[in-house]
Amino acid sequence: MYSDLITFFFRDKRQYKLFILLSISTIFDCMLVFYRLYYTDFDWQVVQNFDDFKFYRGAYGTFFFLIWNLFLAWIPYWFALTLDFYTRISVQPVWRNMLILLVLWLLFFPNAPYIVTDLLHLRDRQVVPHWYDVMMFISFAWTGLLLGYSSLFEIQRFLESRFKTWFTWSVMVCAIWLGGFGVFMGRFQRWNSWDIVKHPFSLIRQQIHVLLNPLDYLNTLGVAVVLSGFMLIGYLTLNALRANEA
Repeated sequence: MYSDLITFFFRDKRQYKLFILLSISTIFDCMLVFYRLYYTDFDWQVVQNFDDFKFYRGAYGTFFFLIWNLFLAWIPYWFALTLDFYTRISVQPVWRNMLILLVLWLLFFPNAPYIVTDLLHLRDRQVVPHWYDVMMFISFAWTGLLLGYSSLFEIQRFLESRFKTWFTWSVMVCAIWLGGFGVFMGRFQRWNSWDIVKHPFSLIRQQIHVLLNPLDYLNTLGVAVVLSGFMLIGYLTLNALRANEA
């Protein structure tokens, strides 16, 4: 029964094991935050609802924002798994549905590498050992990157089975660079993935201004270039390792 469920929801044992490891990594990250709160004698009574959670997520050293950002990093991975699951269980998959899942994946993909920029919040607070905060931030960033790369691999596999290699890699490279630009939009312009639906015209108008006047954003736009380059090199490296395993 249990193995049948695994076979039904996951393509193979490798995909299932990766999902379990990412889940364990996420639990480990959350435990780091909760232990930090325990160590600093955080008063949990002040958190009575989700609004309180949002209020305290960036205040008083709670680092709730790390948990929230990691939750957002899971969303593109879930969309990638959903796309793979849909194509496997559908007798004749509808391209419209697959395209919707691809667009949703791309919109939320920047949330995965975004968590790397949370390292900007890292500083010696003297409440806990500095090394602890360093390892906590790195652990969250690592999990976010793994979720992003894992979603990229799922999308790459989907495209490779339907299109030529050059087209697939073109899409992957474009997605990574768009992801880097999305991180810039989220970190410095404070846009969210769902703002493309809530405030589409304002979002598009501001990005057109950025593209037409890139020199006005040199101090912040560079994060898109550097992070995209970092992500691309990492993705090429992981692809090389996968090729060696095959």
